[in-house]
Amino acid sequence: MKTWFDYRSVWAAHRWLLAYFVVVIAILALAIYGMVLGHGPLLLLFLPALAGLYAHHLLVMKRLD
Repeated sequence: MKTWFDYRSVWAAHRWLLAYFVVVIAILALAIYGMVLGHGPLLLLFLPALAGLYAHHLLVMKRLD
C-alpha cells in the first residue's frame, strides 16, 4: 500500500502531475464509453490513454528518487 502514499506525496509536491492524471483518466473514460457504445473515434483514444497512464507512472517514479 506504500505506492498510494508515494503517489499522493508526489501529487502534493507537483500539482501538475495530479492535473495530468485527471486528464488522462478522463480520456480513458471517454475511450471506454466509446468502446461500450461503439463510437469509433472515441475508441481510438484507448491506447494513447494507456500510454499516458504509463508516462504518468514513470514521471511519478522519477520524482520519488
